[in-house]
Amino acid sequence: METKEVGYISKTHGLKGQVVLRLLDYIDINSNLTSLFITLNGSQVPYFVQECNAINQGYLLKLETINSIDLAKNLVGKKVSVLPNFILEDEESYQEFIGYSIIDTSYGNIGVIQHIDEKTQNITALVVHPSGKEIILPFNEDLIEEINDDEKTIQFNSPEGLISMYLD
Repeated sequence: METKEVGYISKTHGLKGQVVLRLLDYIDINSNLTSLFITLNGSQVPYFVQECNAINQGYLLKLETINSIDLAKNLVGKKVSVLPNFILEDEESYQEFIGYSIIDTSYGNIGVIQHIDEKTQNITALVVHPSGKEIILPFNEDLIEEINDDEKTIQFNSPEGLISMYLD
C-alpha cells in the first residue's frame, strides 16, 4: 500500500482534539477523506477521519480516537500521508514546466524556470538568468508563443521593459 505525503499537522483547534492539516504546495485532497497516515516515530500510523472541512489554511480534521487537546498536541508538526485516490489531480497545473528554458523574442535564452507560483489567479514563473539574477515573469497563455516538450523550451514574448528591469 503506497501513500503520498500531502502535508503536516500545523496546530490544534479547540478543546475536542481537532487538528489543522496544512497541505504542501499544489496538492489538494478530496474532502471525502476517510483515512490518513501520520508519521510517528518513523512509522505511518493510520487514523480514521470523522470530519474533514476545508478552511483557509488547509483542512480542519476530527480524527477517530483523538478526543482531547492533549492527544491532538502530540500530532502537531507530524507529516501526513494519504492513499493516492484521495489526492485531487489538478489538470491545470503548470509545475511540469519547471526546468524548461525560457526563450524570449527580444532577449533570447533568459534562463531556466525554477519555480511556478499558482496560488493566485496571476500565475508567475521564477526564472534564473545565466548571470544568476532572478526574473519573475507572468506565466499566461497570451505571452507564451510555443512550448517544445522535446527540447524543454518555451518561446516567450515578454512585455516591453519587463526583462530589462531585472537585468539592468
